[in-house]
Amino acid sequence: MSERLGRHGTRLKELRRRIRRRREGEVIVDGRRLVSDLVRWEIPIRELYLTPEAAADLQAPVWAEAADSVYEVDEAVFADIAPSRTPQGVLAVTEEPRWPQWSAARGVALWLDRVQEPGNLGAIVRAAAGLGAATVLLSPGCADPFGPAAVRGSAGAVFRMPLEREVTAARAAERLRASGGEVWATGAEGTPIVQWRPTEPCLILLGAEGAGLAPEAVELADGSVTILLAREVESLNVAVAAGILLQHLRR
Repeated sequence: MSERLGRHGTRLKELRRRIRRRREGEVIVDGRRLVSDLVRWEIPIRELYLTPEAAADLQAPVWAEAADSVYEVDEAVFADIAPSRTPQGVLAVTEEPRWPQWSAARGVALWLDRVQEPGNLGAIVRAAAGLGAATVLLSPGCADPFGPAAVRGSAGAVFRMPLEREVTAARAAERLRASGGEVWATGAEGTPIVQWRPTEPCLILLGAEGAGLAPEAVELADGSVTILLAREVESLNVAVAAGILLQHLRR
């Protein structure tokens, strides 16, 4: 049984604030596919908000069964508060996943240096999850991986991929070196990717497009790897670069 919410009700006002400024430990998930994925992955849904049109969806009973509380919201009101430009009438509130710290004993990890665009960060997490990375480490200054745009950009992979926030390059490199691993920077110069054969555990340092890696991060690396480009293209989107590097290591 759902509760219908009025436009000026306290709960909707509070939800609007929570969407604009995420509460610690809480994640807002927007969209039918993503909410269906939460159910499929057995991730608890604390609150579910539906428009009347979405409530008629064949999946709506499944979403509602998985939620602690269900609320119905008018289409116009939902469109006004939804975090996406093209809302689908479905919004869920769940909890931020918790992962143990990566041991650095095996596998490949990505360290992101001030990647501030949420869509890019989400796409990197999606690539890391799909291409078998062990974890993604985020430097101070990175976008919030659990903000609505990053969640959408990851296609929900932020719930499936171990993440660690506020990790400096020095801390990440120290952890790798304690396990006998290698640290590799990425940039316009270095070992061509076709010749690159790092040993695991391995940490790949990635900087935001444009800014690149901070010099102090590059100094921590054992070497640098570069993706050779054609037609005078100077750089790749950081998410694309991450996917190419991870796929290369799967061969």
